[in-house]
Amino acid sequence: MIVYEMYFSSQAVESFREIVAHTQEVSLIAAEKLRAKIFHKLHLVRHHPIQGSKSIEIGALEGNFRLATALNVKIYYKVEKDKVIVLDMLLDKEAKSA
Repeated sequence: MIVYEMYFSSQAVESFREIVAHTQEVSLIAAEKLRAKIFHKLHLVRHHPIQGSKSIEIGALEGNFRLATALNVKIYYKVEKDKVIVLDMLLDKEAKSA
């Protein structure tokens, strides 16, 4: 089994921190559950970057860009030969929280 190296853009790291902090304002328990779900999804992406995600196009940029979700968080990333680059994470406020 191939395990891809995983890298994070500074934007993805900042977005993750903001999403968790925003959720903590409502509930510490919900924030911890969300953090755990995001980490679990990233673990799955690292091992199977195509499964459970959608292919997306980003303007005129070439590459294998993907979208995965963890609860109400959209995770945008790019798959390369032996690595995954997490580009950004966005809170989907229209999605229903589980």
